[in-house]
Amino acid sequence: MTRKIDRREVLASVSGLAFLHFTPAYAQGPSRSPAAPPVTPSPAPAAAPRDTNWASYAADNAATRYAPLDQINAGNFNRLEVAWRFKTDNYGPRADSYFNATPLVINKRLYSTVGMERYVVCLDPGTGQIIWTYRHDEKGRLGLRPGSGWGLAYWTDGTDERILYVTRSYQLVSLDAKTGRPDPNFGDGVEVDLRKDWDHEVDPRAPNVGLHAAPTVVRNTVVVGSASPETGPG
Repeated sequence: MTRKIDRREVLASVSGLAFLHFTPAYAQGPSRSPAAPPVTPSPAPAAAPRDTNWASYAADNAATRYAPLDQINAGNFNRLEVAWRFKTDNYGPRADSYFNATPLVINKRLYSTVGMERYVVCLDPGTGQIIWTYRHDEKGRLGLRPGSGWGLAYWTDGTDERILYVTRSYQLVSLDAKTGRPDPNFGDGVEVDLRKDWDHEVDPRAPNVGLHAAPTVVRNTVVVGSASPETGPG
């Protein structure tokens, strides 16, 4: 049986990430006599689906929020326990009390934006161990939307892998998914300044525009929105 799962309900907690695992259920009964019939072995568990990635905010560009995973179901949900926690309190001047990012899981790595300063972290999804962390240099610029935001996006050409996100000050950044380093061939070598090339002047340092949403990647095009009191959302 497969069912639709909203990963935010499973992964997100206030100001931190939590991952879950199952604890086996054991039953003890009376000892079995030698004459008792043999126990029929349980069938072998089904092989895990080949594609266990969650590569965009809503699973795909159709926003299906669906993955063919059935390990969590009505029969075992009450045996879920926390496997590990990752606290995000120190990723900014104060705790992000409205943490609502949806992590990506790609090739056995977990990626998420975290904290009031919107760091990007790459974790081992099995243990919670940090693989790399990225903090963007905002150069004194302020953004309209603080906090972790809704998350990030993933791009690959089959060889190179990139993690893309919009910083607090409304800059688009592309990071090497394996190392967390900015892609030197993207933008000015660090970022694309999304405050440029508007139909009116935008103060580069004022908190007049920002974005909570994750970018959308369509083949080799990155689509971003904006939130500005001058123009409204768009």
